[in-house]
Amino acid sequence: MEKLVWDKVRQFLERLRCEDIDRESIVNTKEFQEAKQILEDKHAIYQQSMENVQQAEQEMIQDYVEALEAYSSEECQQAYLQGMVDCMLTLCGAGILKPKQEMETLLKTLIQPSS
Repeated sequence: MEKLVWDKVRQFLERLRCEDIDRESIVNTKEFQEAKQILEDKHAIYQQSMENVQQAEQEMIQDYVEALEAYSSEECQQAYLQGMVDCMLTLCGAGILKPKQEMETLLKTLIQPSS
């Protein structure tokens, strides 16, 4: 029975990680919406400004922006997964889930070694 619970937890986390934005439980805060609008406004100004920059500089700026976006995406994914791991550890600490081999296996799929 316990193995079934861990399998279901693993499947649930994998499904959540797919970032299904149409699910009912999606969190969409006012602050996120405001930040999104500000970003859209600034993006329009950015596009206009890039027209006045030489090609070589445009490429350097674009490379930086792409690296920043990639980092931001990975940072969000890391924070999300850390929250999931913290929730599981809290459930283990409360005695609801028992930290056994299944927990270690699940954590190994989520935690990547630092390089």
